[in-house]
Amino acid sequence: MITTELSENPALERVASEEDHLTDRMIEKGVMGRDLKPRGDDREMWRSLPQDDDTPSWIELTSSTISLRDHVSGQLLASIPKELRHVGEYVVGCLNENGYLYEPIEEIALGANCSIEEAESVVEQLRKCEPYGVGANGIQDSLLLQLRHNDTIEGRIARKIVRDYLDLFTNGKHLKLAKKFSVTPNVMESVFNLILTCTPFPGEAFFSSSNTSEARLPAIQPDIVLSRSEQGWEISVKGPCSIEFSLNGYYKKRLEELQDDRRKDKDERRHISHFVERAASFIECLDQRYRTMMRIGQYLIERQVGFVSTGDAAFLVPLTRTVLAHDLKLHESTISRATQSKFVQLPTGETVSFDVFFKPALRVQKMIEEILATENPDNPLSDERIAQILATKGVVVARRTVNKYRDRTKLLSSRKRRCA
Repeated sequence: MITTELSENPALERVASEEDHLTDRMIEKGVMGRDLKPRGDDREMWRSLPQDDDTPSWIELTSSTISLRDHVSGQLLASIPKELRHVGEYVVGCLNENGYLYEPIEEIALGANCSIEEAESVVEQLRKCEPYGVGANGIQDSLLLQLRHNDTIEGRIARKIVRDYLDLFTNGKHLKLAKKFSVTPNVMESVFNLILTCTPFPGEAFFSSSNTSEARLPAIQPDIVLSRSEQGWEISVKGPCSIEFSLNGYYKKRLEELQDDRRKDKDERRHISHFVERAASFIECLDQRYRTMMRIGQYLIERQVGFVSTGDAAFLVPLTRTVLAHDLKLHESTISRATQSKFVQLPTGETVSFDVFFKPALRVQKMIEEILATENPDNPLSDERIAQILATKGVVVARRTVNKYRDRTKLLSSRKRRCA
């Protein structure tokens, strides 16, 4: 949205940062210790130094990170017969940067000077290597490779969706797919989460950057970071804020001139006024987002301090978006937009979805898991007994509720646990 607004609205501009970007030479100067620098009386050291201006930086002499092909080659060549290693080297060389293998088997056999059967066996071994999904012929094949060893109900449904209903998955048709496979929406949500754990590009982690000092971004970026220091709780809202943008000076000044003299061009005044108001509204929306996220973060610290401090779901207090909106005196749709598909980083370093705070069943599930983890294997607890233990901890649920949550977390019944 910011990129679009900056390109479409000439009255909005980003404030240039006053911070200077660090160069390799600046980093080298700050990191390199005094002991590594030649002293004035060390004539031999000075004599041995290069005299040209193209002295390489020590940063440039560091070892490069391992490439995708090197990583896969080390696994593949060790798992195939010695006489087929030249085929393995050829196949690895055919991988693109995404980890895909688009070369037909016939072309591989011709290029590696081997039989089609030998080429097929090497490619099949390649598809077993890490990262999982390498050697696939596209996104769909890559996802199937990553899901092929999952024999759970979710895994089987996930493979069927990727194979036959990928369009429904990409459009987020949870309910339609749940009805098609005759499962509950909760099971289908687990299936979707399983597919989302796969990466469509197996070689993505090995992408090289032209700037050696540039770090790769983590998979999940938190929108709020909650931390604790000696001064107390601290809330940091990530992402752009209103102070990073301002109204274009010319547009602002020109609007004032046109407002003072109404006889001037009305079309120009309408044009200038429209974009200035649009830019001001955009900046106000960014500021509103920041203040809303700060209030939500403060509320979570006050209301969910046990979970925020430890990351233990047993400390979650029942909470809904409606209650949060009421307590903060905001509209429920505002809270929904502010927390949908957003993440919170806890002081423990764990990053969790906002949805965790609004799932009352999660706390009960975790408590049931903890109870079963400490039970006597020779005398497993029944669902009725688990419900009684939960009641002593202030959580009143029916036996059938315990059964439902236990099934949802793939925990066996007491009879099956005894047999196991």
